[in-house]
Amino acid sequence: MPECAGPLWPCGLTGAAACLSGVRGIGVIIHGSAGCYFYPATTLHSPIYCTSLSDHDLILGTGDALVRTIDGVQGRHSMLAVLCTCTPAIIGEDIRQVIDEHYGASVRIIVLDAPGFAGEYEAGFLSALSSLPLLLDVHRQNSVNIDGLSLMDPFWRGNLLEIQRLLHLAGAECGATLCAGAFSCDSELSSSTIHANPDLRSGFGTPLGTMIGLSAVKKTVGALEDRFCSNGGVISDQVIPDAEERVISACDKYQRRFDPPNVALFGQSLSMQAIAAMLTEYLGAEIACIGSRNSPSGGPLPVEMARDYGKVQEILDRERPDLVLGSSFEQAACPSAAFVGVTAPLRGTVRLHARPLAGIEGSLALMESVLNACMDHQKGAR
Repeated sequence: MPECAGPLWPCGLTGAAACLSGVRGIGVIIHGSAGCYFYPATTLHSPIYCTSLSDHDLILGTGDALVRTIDGVQGRHSMLAVLCTCTPAIIGEDIRQVIDEHYGASVRIIVLDAPGFAGEYEAGFLSALSSLPLLLDVHRQNSVNIDGLSLMDPFWRGNLLEIQRLLHLAGAECGATLCAGAFSCDSELSSSTIHANPDLRSGFGTPLGTMIGLSAVKKTVGALEDRFCSNGGVISDQVIPDAEERVISACDKYQRRFDPPNVALFGQSLSMQAIAAMLTEYLGAEIACIGSRNSPSGGPLPVEMARDYGKVQEILDRERPDLVLGSSFEQAACPSAAFVGVTAPLRGTVRLHARPLAGIEGSLALMESVLNACMDHQKGAR
């Protein structure tokens, strides 16, 4: 793959499309060219629409193309979301006015400015989420929202199922799932929230913690048990100690045979920090670097931006890690290292199982993958 390849992580447009495509009842319209539509359409595996703007529309205005598209899809969804790309943004069209003139209040339509130059994937996701007419029900004290679910994430289904399992064990009900699963545009939010992905925290409800990394899971589960107290602490007293003992035993067995790996991680900043901490604690791994797809958000380990292939290749050539956690891009850039996929895109593999990265089972699955990848790499090096 050439170094001139473009950004590895999508822009705010795809983030907004990922958010709104995960909300039941919303039809997403990309108001732009077919090129703007192609990436989110093929990545999210969710039906979205496009106005397919041409040079003619750029000169004479994009309103007619938008009206034709809305006329073709209205009635199929309870709400539409129009994501304005670079074309209407650059020519300065007032898309809200176009919609009001043609439809008034007869069609529920959200208009969101999401040109590629407006920000990162995470910013687009959270901006789209904040545009939804969601209501927080402060009286819903027996359930907990799950946020940080994105159709872009290869692990979202597994994360949702695992966190729902832990909520059930803690005696809580599952509230709104932002933005996937049964979550709809008319859902009411519970008064508290836990994060399946700390890099996509919604800001809705009182935060009870995150679910990436076993250390964070312990704290979050403790907060859940303190609040609901209906299970006698079964997760903290039994489930987590059993899982942790299995991780410690497997890692000790590995370290009796091999040296701890030198690791490079690539993905969203806070998530990779949490995973790096787990690798350090249980496997004694040396963290060579964390290459972040989004703006670094603090944490104990140094992070540098790695949003394009050239930067990824530069980091990997400099650090020469034994183990790489990241996407198919990092796997291609460093074929001599052991590899574990933790972020999109993950190409060339069939993914049918709802494998989690979050929660207890997600932590176990990750450490299992890391140990197996490292052992296979050691065998291949002999």
